[in-house]
Amino acid sequence: MLADLQVQPVVIEAQSSKPAPGEELPAGVREMVGSALESGNAAEAEVVIRTAKRAYPGAADAIEQIVAQWKVMRAATAIARADAAPAAPARRDTAPTAAEAGGTRLTGEGEAGAFANTGNAPGIGLVGGFKLLAEGQNWRVATSARADYQETADVVTREQYRFSAEPNYKFDDRGYIYGLGQFEKDRFQGFASRYSISGGLGYSVLKDEGAKLSVKAGPAWRVTNPVGAERESVVAGLASIEAKFKLSPSLEYSQDASAYVDAQGSTFYTLAALDSRLIGKLKARLSYMIQHETAPELGRLGTDTTSRLTLVYGF
Repeated sequence: MLADLQVQPVVIEAQSSKPAPGEELPAGVREMVGSALESGNAAEAEVVIRTAKRAYPGAADAIEQIVAQWKVMRAATAIARADAAPAAPARRDTAPTAAEAGGTRLTGEGEAGAFANTGNAPGIGLVGGFKLLAEGQNWRVATSARADYQETADVVTREQYRFSAEPNYKFDDRGYIYGLGQFEKDRFQGFASRYSISGGLGYSVLKDEGAKLSVKAGPAWRVTNPVGAERESVVAGLASIEAKFKLSPSLEYSQDASAYVDAQGSTFYTLAALDSRLIGKLKARLSYMIQHETAPELGRLGTDTTSRLTLVYGF
């Protein structure tokens, strides 16, 4: 009877110390994974995460959840910092305007060279000049001066001076109100001095970086002191145009033209210039000027022309 009994072996299974699938990850391992992610060292974090998964394969999903939550929190933090940071200024190749700079902007140029003249005082001489522009958000004041001087055998054969100041105020993006004061002296053309005052409206037809064109017109008052004659005072009208075109990065063309028109006599003036950039702010300028008087002083020619070759330094 005992022989019929079979002894059943007793098998004792060793219980694993690793958590079963779905069990929670120990707090210490969570902290270790979190610290590795916060360190910012991607290689180190990868090693820690891989090691944790090997040690606790049943908690692999919990580890992946920790990593996913950390990525979400990092993205949210980056967005919050971007919203709080001030916007970077847009990059531009030109200098900021006075409105952008929040103050007055000063620019200008000095010019010196030689000229060749035809008309009332033909010959070759020296020329010098300057321009200065003060510009604010809605206003600007432009001043310019030029002097042509020539001597032949210690005798002055040409002496012409021209100075102008023009303030204006912009009332919209293109329109502006202007004022203009001008002084001239050219006794070889027949007047010891001539003063002109004008005011009116102007409009910027083109305002592109490579092409600028503006026109203006208004009433004017002119006072002339002729050589050997009585003083003259007349009311006139002024119309003018200013244009500037960039032909290439180093070549620029400009054209200024004006007309003073009155019942006794009119003055037409135009100056064309071609600038070529040399080094830095230094330019070479070739210009041609025509001035025509419809009623010249007695014994004077009506038209003078001047060709100039100068060096110009901008500031």
